[in-house]
Amino acid sequence: MTQLSIGLLGGFRARLGSGQPLTIRRKKAQALLAYLALRPALAHSRESLAGLLWSGTTDEHARHNLRQTLFALRRAVEIGPTPFRLEGETVALPSEAIAVDVAAFERCVQQGTRDTLHEAVTLYRGELLEGFSLDEAPFDDWVAAERQRLRELALGGLDRLLALNVAAGAVEQSVATGVRLLALDPLRESAHRALMELYARQGRRTAALRQYQVCVEALRRELGVGPEPATTQCYQQTVRRAAPRETGSDRADDAGVAPTTRYTRSGEVNLAYQIIGSGPADLVLVPGWLSNVECFWEEPRLARFLRRLASFGRLILFDKRGTGLSDRVTLDALPSLEQRMSDVRAVMDTVGCERATLVGYSEGGTMCALFAATYPERTAGLVMIGAYARWMWSADHPWGCRAEDYPRIVERIRREWGGPIGIDRRAPSLAHDATFGAWWARFLRMSASPTAALAFTEMNRDIDVRHVLATIGAPTLVLHAVGDQVIEAACGRYMAARIPNARFVELPSDDHLPWLSDGDIILDEIERFVATFELISEPDRLLVTVVVADLVPSARNGGGVDVERTRDRYHEAARLEIIRFRGRFLDAAGSTVLAAFDGPARAIRCASAIVDSARRLGIAAKAGLHTGECEIRADGLTGAALEVARRVAAVAEDGKVVVSTTVKGLVAGSGLEFLARGEKVDGDGTRGQPLFTVVSPATARG
Repeated sequence: MTQLSIGLLGGFRARLGSGQPLTIRRKKAQALLAYLALRPALAHSRESLAGLLWSGTTDEHARHNLRQTLFALRRAVEIGPTPFRLEGETVALPSEAIAVDVAAFERCVQQGTRDTLHEAVTLYRGELLEGFSLDEAPFDDWVAAERQRLRELALGGLDRLLALNVAAGAVEQSVATGVRLLALDPLRESAHRALMELYARQGRRTAALRQYQVCVEALRRELGVGPEPATTQCYQQTVRRAAPRETGSDRADDAGVAPTTRYTRSGEVNLAYQIIGSGPADLVLVPGWLSNVECFWEEPRLARFLRRLASFGRLILFDKRGTGLSDRVTLDALPSLEQRMSDVRAVMDTVGCERATLVGYSEGGTMCALFAATYPERTAGLVMIGAYARWMWSADHPWGCRAEDYPRIVERIRREWGGPIGIDRRAPSLAHDATFGAWWARFLRMSASPTAALAFTEMNRDIDVRHVLATIGAPTLVLHAVGDQVIEAACGRYMAARIPNARFVELPSDDHLPWLSDGDIILDEIERFVATFELISEPDRLLVTVVVADLVPSARNGGGVDVERTRDRYHEAARLEIIRFRGRFLDAAGSTVLAAFDGPARAIRCASAIVDSARRLGIAAKAGLHTGECEIRADGLTGAALEVARRVAAVAEDGKVVVSTTVKGLVAGSGLEFLARGEKVDGDGTRGQPLFTVVSPATARG
């Protein structure tokens, strides 16, 4: 009769024969039971077991610990006769008393039929004792060797199961097996080729081409090599196959059927997205002010624009949170640029997109620029149409909306919402077309409420990404209509001049919307742009927001608190806040804590939380933040942004969080508020960065 059921694959699990979970709290007791269970019926000497688990102590102490651990295990399973066989100096678990998933897995692989191999794959839930370690070298070395042995056994079983499924014509099962095989070994080119052929057999040409891209990326990233000739040949054969007629739930066909709208989650928000097209390249279209992915397809010119765009690769459309078919959010939770970047990543992750060309128009292009600088490893290319780095006019950016004109824009939205507002400036070539005007009015109504439209306009007023343009490393195409009445063409030229790998194309019309008069020119340029891509090496630089949090000197800390003795507690509290706000801990030296974030709003909230934590410890701290480019090194990050952040922290008052103007310009819509200080520090590549003190409660959202 089975008295114990023990699971070791994917982690440690144990149950009594009755099915009741067996609670074993001590890790060394779990380790001992796992070691005995992996080879049931094999007798182990007490000396070897003691040396395995207590290698750093005396023999007498180790044997004492072994006796105590065996006693604890026997008591844990004291219902019924003990499953342990203790004979003199040996310990064993009789095979008839236990059921172990590893033994069942090995039997199934050895039998080698389709059914038993399928059962083996089901049993292999993960590595042996996944996530388990003891810091005992003999035990950890044994686990590492056994993990590798069982992993190789699983890979061999999956290889055989894939071949058997393919031979049986079980295409769906073959695909599932191939996906599982690559999850274990992403560099197995034979599995990539098998999946490409299986997808092609299913008529999923896009998936087949995308699988090749995944293979190439994995080999480049991990090994720095290209694919084998057989893999390239498989890809070329797939390319030469006639593309299937675009029908089905994921495609819009020539008859005008719109693709199916699906949903994914970004945090607690549901995002609407669509996929259309075939080809190895992925393109993500990032809309401007407002959008509704289903209304897109009601306008013939826009539908044609999207289908042509989808002919270059797989096109991914989505509505940003608060607009269209995505969840509406409260006005105090409208998406900042940082949240919008997270939403783009959530959609890309859902559809299996590792790297994409971002195509953004108007405000969408601004967000794409920040995304390309922040996530270079996920950006294959950047296309911006009618975009801007800053929406408002300033002395050092003499284009855009002037402060005195802004109230009139707000009043017009408030007064005219529901009609074709702004059509005269956004689409002057169709301003008098009644059909287009009716669609435009409906599109706006279906995209946002009047209050939300005003709130998004208010948020855009504060956007400023000028300081990040020089950090964009991706190939970039900037297109702008010469007579654009919404965003002056000079804004596009300004961005292109400051992005290292950018090309500027001036369009001949006055239309701001990209699918109208200039649509064919834009599409031709994008097609050439995407076709010239080559795989690039992993980026060695990226855009981060650096936090420098300093304890103030002891002389300025009141209450008689010993700062030196409290420092370790401060470091630990800061480390926990950095983890909570999803940052990267860099260093804690003396009174200073360094951290880096891919989102500036989270960085500000984390800095405020660190200052609050210090206050609760009875000491004072302050923080400075700057966003800039850093170099990736094996031992962390380095770059001018760290030094600028130190300068910002140096001028902060006790208990305050101070940010550079670069940081402030990137958190529009975050709900954070600032007070201008009238001070400046030299920036990385700029002179005189104005500084601002955070004045709103900044720790509300993690």
